Amino acid sequence: MDIFSPEFLPNLVDKMGYVGIFLLTTIESTFVPIPAEVTVIPAGILAAKGIMNYWLVIAASTLGVIAGSAINYWLGFHYGRKLILRYGKYVFMKESFLHKTEIFFASHGGLAIFLGRILPGVKHYIAFAAGIAQMKIRPFLFYSGLGGLLWCWILVHIGYMAEMSSEKGGGNFSSLEIISAAIVGVTLVALLIKQKMMKH
Repeated sequence: MDIFSPEFLPNLVDKMGYVGIFLLTTIESTFVPIPAEVTVIPAGILAAKGIMNYWLVIAASTLGVIAGSAINYWLGFHYGRKLILRYGKYVFMKESFLHKTEIFFASHGGLAIFLGRILPGVKHYIAFAAGIAQMKIRPFLFYSGLGGLLWCWILVHIGYMAEMSSEKGGGNFSSLEIISAAIVGVTLVALLIKQKMMKH
């Protein structure tokens, strides 16, 4: 399989199937920095071709986000405080960080989890912080699922619409080009949201 072929990523995702999409988005939603765009956008391309089901792709990827977030939450809930108290000083996280985290999640927990799913540099750690703050599990899972659903739908739809446009003669972009453009675009939007949040 030629990794430089425009069809490399869609073919790879096709071979992995829905279970592979679930597993990779689960891993991506923990601390492992695997971009979901690499998996979910090609799946959207396959959905446009009729090879995969649009809604099953969204369901598999969203469930993966929830599962990965739950793992991070569990780690933060059971081990986060111990890790910060013992090793936090080495990464500039003092004990006061725990208190600030608890206050933040008490006031903005749901919104933070929801928006945290699309903010670069935040989405891999927001669930861990929620666990440290001992946010209640039900609202945590609800807002993780809601944010994950929005994020996965955006990525699937990018791939879907790009392929539909290509079939209509609107362009012939490779999945790598689509993913690169999507990462840049979504990152810029996320940074604008983050900047606005910091002002309040």
